[in-house]
Amino acid sequence: MDLKPKRFLILDDQLVLRKLISRQASFFSRFSVEIDEFSDPAEALRSIGEGGYHLVITDIGMPGMNGIDFIKNVARLGYQSALLIISGYDGKTLQTIADMSINLGIGCTRFLSKPYSADAFVSSLNSIFNEMERSEAPRIDDIAQLLAELGGESFRMEFAPVRSLSSHKLASFSLRALRLPDGRRLAFDRLLALLAGRRMASAALLEIVVERTARLLQHIRLSAGIDDCRVDIRIDEACLCADNVFDRCFMALQQYEVSPACLGFELADGLNRRSDAVCFENISKIKYLGFHLLADGFGQGSLTVSNLMRLPFDQVNVPLEALQWMKALLGEDPGAFRLLKSFGLAQTPVCATGLEDEEGIALAQAMGCGLGAGDAVSMIVPEDELPLEVAAVPEGSPALIGSPVEGAR
Repeated sequence: MDLKPKRFLILDDQLVLRKLISRQASFFSRFSVEIDEFSDPAEALRSIGEGGYHLVITDIGMPGMNGIDFIKNVARLGYQSALLIISGYDGKTLQTIADMSINLGIGCTRFLSKPYSADAFVSSLNSIFNEMERSEAPRIDDIAQLLAELGGESFRMEFAPVRSLSSHKLASFSLRALRLPDGRRLAFDRLLALLAGRRMASAALLEIVVERTARLLQHIRLSAGIDDCRVDIRIDEACLCADNVFDRCFMALQQYEVSPACLGFELADGLNRRSDAVCFENISKIKYLGFHLLADGFGQGSLTVSNLMRLPFDQVNVPLEALQWMKALLGEDPGAFRLLKSFGLAQTPVCATGLEDEEGIALAQAMGCGLGAGDAVSMIVPEDELPLEVAAVPEGSPALIGSPVEGAR
């Protein structure tokens, strides 16, 4: 448990509901919690202005200042930590309000529709703090020094296993973070975002981790006798803007006699008519060279319907938060991803990501996801333990790479 308590602010004009939320929050065991309760939005804003809150929980339908105006005023105060909206409004309305909050700068926003269970409340809190931890900006003063450290290969990679939700059979590993010698853990997606503004830095980072991954896959083949293990690595538009970056990735795999089918690239950035032509060239090269291309952050990233229809994706990754709002809109529907058929992705595996508890796994299965990743599926695996993780999977080998069976809708 964190020794420093997390401060929650709860705003609800109804005393009974406010006390209920406060009681539910007090049972949150991940951290010690200090709770301030308010019935008046103006008083709550004054307290937020003094700073120190890690989470604001608010109703929407309140007399005087409604929850929408309250959230706008919270953002004007510069608050950017986290927000949980609890209201009896329908899921579409709450999703729209949450999107407003995110666009105002409160990036970590969740909502719950009344009535909700205590388990759903705790799951929302876990989801919020998981995202906050992932989104913490790495403490980096000199990007050039960082690239030099990474080029010297003093880092260690960390992976999230992706497994079948029905058989628990291993499908792939997704690169999640790099661990530096001084103990800093740099989430890979945040690291790419940090480097995106520096010319060619993202491509240099990608080439470094691909070569390291190629050596790791070669070691797995030689030590465990398994040559169809797949590793997926996040890419962004800055990676796609670099000339010949995937040709060099292909050559790195050839050097270690690793099949390109053992490497996948996860894309959450949307491409449009204003994107550099080399981005589309590189998408073509990913497929032409035999790599896998994954649509990442479905429902949360910037990929558009047009991207899903036009880009040749082999898998669709759906964050738990997107599943939760899909449930709010559709209910539990095992055919929720049948729309992928309209995008030419009828046989594409669907993987739920960020699964932190059994409730998340149950929701993913109810919504038709065949694959899953997250602490409830498998804990993060350091690269030096990857060969043991591969050798220990059920039935002795990973699921077939690119198999359309798991999660096909």
